[in-house]
Amino acid sequence: MRKYLFLILLLGVHLFLLLNLQFTAWPEMLSYPYLKNHGFLLYRDMIHPYPPLLTLVLSWLYKFLGYKLMVMKIFTWSLILANDVLVFLIVNKLTKKLAPSLWALIVYILTQPFLEGNMLWFDNVIVTPILLGTFFMLQKKYFWAGLSLALAALTKQTAGLFLVLGIAYLVFQRSKIKNLTSFLAGPVVLGLVLGFRLLTENQFTDFINWTLIYPATKWGQFPGYIDLALSQRELVVLVLLVLPAFAALRLRRGKPVILFWYFLVSLVMIYPRFSFFHAQTAIAFVAIIFGLVTSRARLTYLLLIIVAISLPAIRLNWQKPPRFYGANEQQLAQVIKNKTASDDKIYLLNLSSQYYVLADHLPAKPWSDNFGWYFAMPGVEEELILRWEKNPPSVIFWRDAEPGAWWELGTYEPPKLTNFIRANYTRKEEIQKGIWLWRKN
Repeated sequence: MRKYLFLILLLGVHLFLLLNLQFTAWPEMLSYPYLKNHGFLLYRDMIHPYPPLLTLVLSWLYKFLGYKLMVMKIFTWSLILANDVLVFLIVNKLTKKLAPSLWALIVYILTQPFLEGNMLWFDNVIVTPILLGTFFMLQKKYFWAGLSLALAALTKQTAGLFLVLGIAYLVFQRSKIKNLTSFLAGPVVLGLVLGFRLLTENQFTDFINWTLIYPATKWGQFPGYIDLALSQRELVVLVLLVLPAFAALRLRRGKPVILFWYFLVSLVMIYPRFSFFHAQTAIAFVAIIFGLVTSRARLTYLLLIIVAISLPAIRLNWQKPPRFYGANEQQLAQVIKNKTASDDKIYLLNLSSQYYVLADHLPAKPWSDNFGWYFAMPGVEEELILRWEKNPPSVIFWRDAEPGAWWELGTYEPPKLTNFIRANYTRKEEIQKGIWLWRKN
C-alpha cells in the first residue's frame, strides 16, 4: 500500500510540472488529423512522412471532442503519466525493491518535462508502447511485447528498430520457436492490415516513398536536414545523462542485456536532428538504468543532473503560453477567417499548418507543408501544380521569406510553385507585417 501512495504522490508532482511548464502544440498535431477528418488520404492527398497510427488516433479524438488545445494536452499528459508507471514497474520487476523503483521514477520526473518533454510529437508518443513492450519482454510475454513494439513502429518508423532488436535478442538467446512466433504475430497481423488498407486506397507506393525511401535515401542529401550540432548546455546535459548508463553496462551481470541494447538504439533514434524531444525514449531508459545502479554515492551525481537540467528550463519556460497556439496565432487565424469566404480553399506558404485548423479552412489537394525536402522530391511541385490547375485554392497567404540560407525553415520558396502563383494570382493586401493575401485571377 505504501508504494502506491508514493507512486501517486510522484505522479502528482509530474502533473504539476507539466501543468506549469510551457506546452508545445506542434502544428502537425492539429493539421494532420484535421485533413484526415476532411477526406484527405494521408499519402496521396498530402505529405505525411510518418506511419498513420498517431494521426488516426488524434483524428478520432478531435472528431468527438473538438480541435481543442486541452484535448491535446490531456492526451499527452495521460501518455506521460503512463510512462511514469511503466518506469516504476520495470525497475520494480528487476530489483523487487521499492527504493530503486522510486529513484528511477524521480529521475524521470525531474528530467523528462524539462528536456522538451511537455509536447505532443511522434517521438514522445512512442515512449509508451516501447516501455510497455520492454516490460512484457522482461515478463516473457512475447506476444504482448511484439504487439506493443509494433504499435510504436506504426507511430514512428524508426521504432521498428526495437522490433528488429527484439527478434535478434530472441534468436541469440536461442529462445523457442514458439516464443519467436508469438513475438512476430502482432507485428505481422498489423502490417498485413495496414498493407491491405493502403493497397485498397491506391497509396501503398506513396506510403513506402514518404515513410521509408525518401527519408532513408534522399533527404539526407538536402542541406540542413541532418543537424546533430549541440549547444554547450545540451552537450553537458547529454554527457551527464549518458555516462551512468554506460557505467551500468559494466554492471550488467544479472541484468537483462535487452534493456541496455534498447537504450543504445534509443540514442541512435535521435538521428537526423538532435533535440531532446527526439531523445525522450533514451531519457526513459536512462531513468530506468539510474534506478538499477543508484547508491548513496551516486545521489550527489543525481542532484547535479537535476540542477543542470531543471533550473534553466524553469527560468525559461515556467507558465509561458503554449507554443504555436498563443494569442498571436489566434489573432492571425481570425484575420485569415475574416478575409475569406467560408467555403474558400486556401494555401499557406511559409506559414505553419495549424492555421488551417484555427481558421477552419481546407487547402486544395494535394497539400504539402513548407519543408524544402518535401518539395525537392521528384514530381512533387509538378503534381501539385497539375492538380491545382483543375481545382485551385481561391486564396494564398504568403509570408515573406526570412533572411538566411535557402534551405532553412522560413526561407525556402519552391520555385515552380511560386512562379505558378505569381502567374495565376494577384497580390492584394498585407494582412500582417510580411504576410500577403493573393487572390486567384
